Amino acid sequence: MRYLKIGLTVLVLVQSACSGLSSPASPSPGAEPVAETLAPMATAAMELQPTATASPEPSPTPTPAVLDLEVLEWAEYPYANLVDPGNADTRLEILVRNPNDFPVRVDGAHTELRLLNEAGEVVYTNPNPTLYIWEGSWIQGGETASISACLCFDTDGVARQPWESFEVLAPLEVAMGLAYTTDVDVNIGEFFSLEEAHLGGEQLGAEISLVNTSAQTLSSFEVRVIARDVNGQYVGVAIHGSFADRDSAGNSVRIEPGASGGGIVVSEIDYVDEPLRYEIAAIGILAQE
Repeated sequence: MRYLKIGLTVLVLVQSACSGLSSPASPSPGAEPVAETLAPMATAAMELQPTATASPEPSPTPTPAVLDLEVLEWAEYPYANLVDPGNADTRLEILVRNPNDFPVRVDGAHTELRLLNEAGEVVYTNPNPTLYIWEGSWIQGGETASISACLCFDTDGVARQPWESFEVLAPLEVAMGLAYTTDVDVNIGEFFSLEEAHLGGEQLGAEISLVNTSAQTLSSFEVRVIARDVNGQYVGVAIHGSFADRDSAGNSVRIEPGASGGGIVVSEIDYVDEPLRYEIAAIGILAQE
């Protein structure tokens, strides 16, 4: 098996993420045609000439209304191994869904997560949540995706206040021209202690295998592995990133149909110490001709 070199992408924003979700403006109607007035005829003998009739312009295709992301599940966890034991910052792990039946692109530069108190007032804002979405940019129609955000009251020097709810503000637009395939096969082995396996680090790792089962050439695989606890509660993202093949000089190598590879990946979840079960989602990004 050829081993792919792994580059995990950290999606900061995400958030394209979290400003108020707004639907794209409807297209402006075309200008009304201007009626031309014929000058009166000079004599009765003058013959009227037929005037050219302009062909009607095709009506623009209406832009579909874009629905906001839906929050499905969320959980709050303390950070592991903080240098300052007095720091009480926590992390919010959120599972969202694209309710539209078409792909949407997320404006990560304007994504926000806001904490609200009982009166609905904003008591804290994180303008840079991490969005675990394809190519850091888009979500398939009807698909779930993940968001992680730090509730960094202490780190930001903000007075800690109680909160009752939150909102994710993520401007969306219809995603056009996506070139990908879902015909990929990705498997994750059992997670094990990297330290006990003498591979370095105190986190968990697992072996990943990837196969291009499509009939098309790929530039990379995109993989997301989420975790749930024994009760089915959403915990967060264990593995996320872009997996590509490179030659000895570090240049990208096209992944031909049937090509496979793999390697060891490290879990991003170090804030829970209990058995977890994992759910894998993956796509292949088509190579540009």
